[in-house]
Amino acid sequence: MSRRGVTFAVVGAVVVAGVALAATGVLPNPFSFPPPEVVESGSDEARAAGEMTMPPPASASDPFAPNLPIVESGSPEARALAGEEIEKFGVPPNPFDLPPIPVVESGTEDAWIAHGETFIDLAEEERLAEMRRQVEATFAANSRFPPNPESEMGSYRFDLMIRQLIDSSEGLGEITYFVNSADNSQLFLPGLMGNWMPGGGNFAQGEVHFAVRQADGDTFICGKHQEIGPACLLLGDDLGSAFGWFRDMSLHRDFLASIPRTPQTLGEGPGGNVQGIRGKGDGIMLQMWVSRRPSSIATQMPFLGAGVGVFKDTRIRANRLVHRTRWEGGDLDGGDLVFDLVEIGPAEQSVDSSDYRFVTAFTGQGLVEAMTFGNQLPAWQGEARAIQEALDACPSGRAGSDCRKFNRQRMKELNERVRDQALDYGRRHGLPVDDE
Repeated sequence: MSRRGVTFAVVGAVVVAGVALAATGVLPNPFSFPPPEVVESGSDEARAAGEMTMPPPASASDPFAPNLPIVESGSPEARALAGEEIEKFGVPPNPFDLPPIPVVESGTEDAWIAHGETFIDLAEEERLAEMRRQVEATFAANSRFPPNPESEMGSYRFDLMIRQLIDSSEGLGEITYFVNSADNSQLFLPGLMGNWMPGGGNFAQGEVHFAVRQADGDTFICGKHQEIGPACLLLGDDLGSAFGWFRDMSLHRDFLASIPRTPQTLGEGPGGNVQGIRGKGDGIMLQMWVSRRPSSIATQMPFLGAGVGVFKDTRIRANRLVHRTRWEGGDLDGGDLVFDLVEIGPAEQSVDSSDYRFVTAFTGQGLVEAMTFGNQLPAWQGEARAIQEALDACPSGRAGSDCRKFNRQRMKELNERVRDQALDYGRRHGLPVDDE
């Protein structure tokens, strides 16, 4: 027999045995239930069993009449009859009543913490307003000092002194010079130039007395030459005129306008309460560190000084001091040229160029004329050789007399023509001329 058949046989035997035991009374019959207990409806036994009945109507003639006593809600009867409970909420709050606010003294730290109160100091506000008016007035005002003459010859006066440090590939040193606040003309004296004019202005053929940078950027140096005597050498703007481009207001505005479009990658600053700015100059990138405080120096010049000094900032309508200027790649070796402001203040100084002979041979125009004169020399020399060859070819004796006379006259005229041009150049450019 299979395992499955054995299992059915065992189960069947257990069932048959259970039925037999139940029939003999040994085990109770699981399918036999006890008879239910019968009680009378409406009796206490029925209510104990969970019976619920409707109360009889209040009126036999009106089956819908209420059969429960009606009592007022919230009354003692309602609490006694039905166990009613009423939750008391009290008086509802007034939505327009604001919570109480702590009272603190105005102007104290508690007032600032509790209410964010800001204290307005009227006296301080008026002081700041007056300062702004003064800054605006200084920006709009011109210098009261008279400007210097436009001609090279005359008396030059200056009302500001500037001391600055120059850091270049040629060395590190200070210079002191004077500035006219009305036109930015500048005066340089040999004894105040330090390493930039060694020997105190003395040289083998004479001495330097002073140098002037005019308002238009031209520069002349005056002194005494052993052959010429008292003379001023007019150099024009060939020396760069130290920020002469700032004289042009349009270029000055271009520099300011270029700042927002220029990456503000700055080198090391001078320290202190300054702001660094970077913009495009006249073919070069410039970095400037300007004071955050306005300057009281009045001028209508865009810039006062040689690289550092007073800067007219039209963006905020204020005159500001320039404490450091860096020319990117502006040094002779291709590195940066750096100027630092050491000191600026009022100081009067004057010079007079009226007693000096002016030499303009080294201006741009003078050099062009000198080069033109020099370029003609080979032609004149060739003409002189041709005349000499013709003169040598003349017959000897009486037969060649007219030939020699003619060519000698040609040579004389050539020499006089060259001499007259040289003398004219010397006279016009202030060189010593010997008419003999």
